[in-house]
Parts: sequence; structure tokens; C-alpha cells
Amino acid sequence: MKQLIHLQATDTGALLAVLLVATGCDAAPPATAPAAPQPQSLPTIALPINGTPLTIQVADDPDEREIGLMYTKSMPADRGMIFVFPTERLLNFWMRNTPVDLDIIYADHDGRVTAVKTMRAFDLSDVSSEQPATYAIELNAGVATKLKVTVGQKIALPASLTASVR
Repeated sequence: MKQLIHLQATDTGALLAVLLVATGCDAAPPATAPAAPQPQSLPTIALPINGTPLTIQVADDPDEREIGLMYTKSMPADRGMIFVFPTERLLNFWMRNTPVDLDIIYADHDGRVTAVKTMRAFDLSDVSSEQPATYAIELNAGVATKLKVTVGQKIALPASLTASVR
């Protein structure tokens, strides 16, 4: 018993191991870490920009817009997400929990581009539409430049988008 008391005084972990083995108790398995949040999967639309067909997820309700592309680790070059807002207003986006660089194209209710910007992974700085906008389209960084998207150009948005605002 003196030896156990000595172990307790110098090494609590060793004492616990000795007691568990001596009493035949099984240690509980370690708890598993909670699963990492997954990117959301939303309905998609075909959206050609300057003749290039893109498949775009539609985030048209507050919860979908809040999550956006968070937790998305990669995305094919022809994919993206469009955020549809119920009213035209100054929009600001940031990159909380978003591990990839993205381009953002802001457009007004007619689909006219108000701003084109690049956002850096995990950057919490606001990225503004600079003018009132109804839509924000996120693509992989560099895609907007490759597609030659410019402020003032009009993107032909499907009529179904205006009906989907929630």
C-alpha cells in the first residue's frame, strides 16, 4: 500500500492505470470529435456568363445565405453560388469559415454588375457591392477575370431567380 500511496503522490496517471488493471475495469473509449460542418447542397441553375456555362447553387433564403460557401474546401471551375436577396441594397460579404479564395460579382435587380472583387480565404473584412445590389455570385478566385466580367455589363439571370426570393 505504501507503494501505491507513493505513486499517487508522484504520478496520478500511473496510479489510475494500476487501479484500473487491478480492479479489472475497462476504461471508456475516447469520445470522438464532433464532425466538421459540411458545405451545403442547394438547388442549382444553369447560368451562362459571357458565353461560358456555369452551374450555380441558389441561396435564396436567410439561412442559406448566411452559410453560403462556408466549409467548401474546393469547387470545380464551372461551379459557384448565387445569393438572391429580397430587396436591392448595399451588400457586404466576408469569408468566415471559407477556406478557398473566391471572386464575388455583385449585380442589381436587372443583372447589371455593380462590382467585381476577389475575397481571400478566412478574411473577415467586409467586401462591399459599392452600389445597391440584389444578387451576389461567388466563383473560384480568378474565374471572373477569366470570363472578362466587368462593372456595368449585364448578366442574363433566369426569371426563376426573381420568383425564388424568400
